[in-house]
Amino acid sequence: MQKYSASLLINFFLLLVCYPSIAANDSFTLGVIADCQYADQDDKGTRHYTSCPNKLSTAVEQFNQLPLSGVLHLGDFIDREFKSFTPLNTISSSLNAPLYHVLGNHEFSVDDKSKMRITDTLNMPSRYYSFEINNWLFIALDGNDVSTYAWPKNSKKHKQNMILFNSQYKGHEDWNGAIGTNQLKWLEKKLKVAQVKKQPVVLLSHFPVFPENNHNLWNAQEVLSLISQYTSVKAWFNGHNHVGNYAKKEGIHFVTFHAMLDTDITAFSTVEFSPTQITINGLGRQPSMALPLR
Repeated sequence: MQKYSASLLINFFLLLVCYPSIAANDSFTLGVIADCQYADQDDKGTRHYTSCPNKLSTAVEQFNQLPLSGVLHLGDFIDREFKSFTPLNTISSSLNAPLYHVLGNHEFSVDDKSKMRITDTLNMPSRYYSFEINNWLFIALDGNDVSTYAWPKNSKKHKQNMILFNSQYKGHEDWNGAIGTNQLKWLEKKLKVAQVKKQPVVLLSHFPVFPENNHNLWNAQEVLSLISQYTSVKAWFNGHNHVGNYAKKEGIHFVTFHAMLDTDITAFSTVEFSPTQITINGLGRQPSMALPLR
């Protein structure tokens, strides 16, 4: 097993000590990982591919010592090749809590014939979906919906996407994508119901939408305009930008979680949800944060 610094182990011990208070105030806690991004290849620069399985295994072991309601992976579970899913799925299958995946761009760095198998491989109900925990609504979005890479090249969807890219998004980074019209309509319906029910919402995406960054969704402004209409939306969690980021806009916390890949230590967190605050307890390179709710 990979060795970790004394400060990392102390942080985890403090997290364990704090758990009685978590149970007492009817909160719940999730594990969060972004960009494990494993590939069966030598390390390259800051990309520590060879240690990814060990880092994921250590996170799973530590998560299993805590009463988590679930674990989120915010996209780019792999870096390339469909076979890369196998060791990671084997490791994550030992989680005591349910694992919820979000699709990243590198999920689709596989051969064309495998692209339609990815959701099944990750045990996802569909490319975008929602789930509830303690009356909180979590909405997992597919930012690869409109993209140049995420559908088989002989498919109708790919041809439609290339027309959209060339007419609306030409000049944007081709490793980003957009949320399509049908998915936006689906999202709006979900948010309207949550608003009526006074149900707090966390949006999950591989891609950020705020602040301005070259990793953002192509239609970030359109998505921002939609979600900003609903006070039920409390946070947007994403990966993709490996160095992390944070901003707040119109009462919504936008958190870019640090990548597990780009560090020889680790980067993951536990996130506590309470009626008044979201608390990120970071380990390794992931910083801790306290996010008061509007």
